[in-house]
Amino acid sequence: MDGIIYRSEAEVTDVVRKFESCTYRPEEFTHARHLTVASWYLATYSTEEALIRMREGLRRFLTHHGKNMGYHETITRFWLELVGDAIRQSPNRPLHERISEIAARFADKDVLFLYYTRELVMSKDARERWVEPDLRSICVSA
Repeated sequence: MDGIIYRSEAEVTDVVRKFESCTYRPEEFTHARHLTVASWYLATYSTEEALIRMREGLRRFLTHHGKNMGYHETITRFWLELVGDAIRQSPNRPLHERISEIAARFADKDVLFLYYTRELVMSKDARERWVEPDLRSICVSA
């Protein structure tokens, strides 16, 4: 994790704006910033709309930076599923606090491998379409 702690919603929306405008260089769009954008989308839009926006935004971002083979449907949806319940918990807390907590809670990208075998998640099929986890179901509420 790159130590992101947001002090205001404006800081969060700045991350979203920079992502959507492809302002970040690929190395600047860290895992924590991915989680920030996903969390903001999930707090702002329906789950379906958040997935559409994340998918389209990532494809645009990757194309802009010449990484046309970088998009992965299962990984994108996995993180949205994992973050979805968490962002909706404590709806009365300020959004920037909830997003900071999510970025810290899910800082380890390898959480993915608690749910998927490497072989399945790295398959062509998983890259192109949603594939259910093969190790355990996605359940955040704990």
